Amino acid sequence: MNFWFKKKWFMVFVNYFLLFRLIRANTEKEIFTANTVKVPKSIIEEIGGQLINEDLVTLIPPYTIQRYEKIIPFRNDEEFSLTGENGEKENWYILDGLEGGHTYEARISYAATSPSIFILEIMGLEEAARILNKQKGLQNNGSNFEPQEKVSTTKKLVRVRAIHEGVSVIPGKDSQPVIYNIVLETLLFGVPRVAFKLILVLGVVMGLIYFILVPMIYKSLQKVIVGDEKDHEE
Repeated sequence: MNFWFKKKWFMVFVNYFLLFRLIRANTEKEIFTANTVKVPKSIIEEIGGQLINEDLVTLIPPYTIQRYEKIIPFRNDEEFSLTGENGEKENWYILDGLEGGHTYEARISYAATSPSIFILEIMGLEEAARILNKQKGLQNNGSNFEPQEKVSTTKKLVRVRAIHEGVSVIPGKDSQPVIYNIVLETLLFGVPRVAFKLILVLGVVMGLIYFILVPMIYKSLQKVIVGDEKDHEE
């Protein structure tokens, strides 16, 4: 009976370990501070039209997660350096609702069964406009980029690309798109908002244990010890 019980728990541990290896995730992140900048109105209108046509996902703080996104990684560093600026094999996201002076984290998580390096680039509207126009073969005319009216904005964009690294344990995985989740989260004192709340809860729990539960246990132990001493004296 004892042998059967140990064997059962051993099999549970092995299955858990194998499952953990399959579902564990890698993480790539980029931390940045939002700032308010003045951007020519023509750029906002121009890039806004492009973003609407692309139907891009908008990430808004304090916390937004977009699940099950797909991207085709570059095969290697050489392909990335040769064709990485062509506008292929990349995803764009809008970062809106940012507050100037606040710190944020853009984070990507993906399964360890898809060994890849993710590259996140946080950029302002002007830089994004230059990249997108270049990809589409459009010229950046000075008249278009020097209007009289400018608009203050904190909006940014993030470009996501990936490069294959290593060999997957799953046959044929290297030729398939990588599925990932992307998160935009506000940082409080350098700690993600969700983790900060968890730390506060743990602090409260530890305080209750230290100031209430521990003294109660200590008093109970004292009573037991005193009672045992009296029994021995009698």
